[in-house]
Amino acid sequence: MSASMADPPSTSRDALIEAAVNLMSRRPPSTISGRDLATEAGVNYGLVHYYFESARDLMVEARRLHGAWVVENLMDGGTRPVDPEAALADRRIFGFTAHCALEDGFWGPDEPRPTLDALLELVRESDPDGDPVHHRATVAAVTLLLLGWPIFVEHNARGLGLDPDVDGEAIRSRFLGVLRSLYSSVGLEVGG
Repeated sequence: MSASMADPPSTSRDALIEAAVNLMSRRPPSTISGRDLATEAGVNYGLVHYYFESARDLMVEARRLHGAWVVENLMDGGTRPVDPEAALADRRIFGFTAHCALEDGFWGPDEPRPTLDALLELVRESDPDGDPVHHRATVAAVTLLLLGWPIFVEHNARGLGLDPDVDGEAIRSRFLGVLRSLYSSVGLEVGG
């Protein structure tokens, strides 16, 4: 993956990985073919199999590298949680994560989940005597809330008689308050 998500890829392999991240931020991985990846990357289809065993292997590598990028750049190397504002503002974060999560059966049980693992480790470090089930449940709840916000907030707000244009700040403030409360329950503070 490029040093920065904004940097252009330097090789065909990098272009394929960037293409996988881009496509997986818009679509579930099971709907993405090797040809889709090559087209998105602007490279010959044969390079998918030159660099990777399969399109799935390419997407597994993209997931690993994207997660490592999030940990390094948005979690300061795993020393703080992802800022909710950053997670909500970038489709390459929430869209990618949501599509990967919705396709849990696509991934093997031993494949790395860098962002979840880093967040869980951060929670364990901040609350070393805490209940491991509470730690995992907190990470699951935080992730669920962050992924659900961009997908459901407008629909749910309108369904409850709120106008996101008028009541948006109140909704956002309450949402961030719930996130802060969850983090606080395991000894972490988060901005936003």
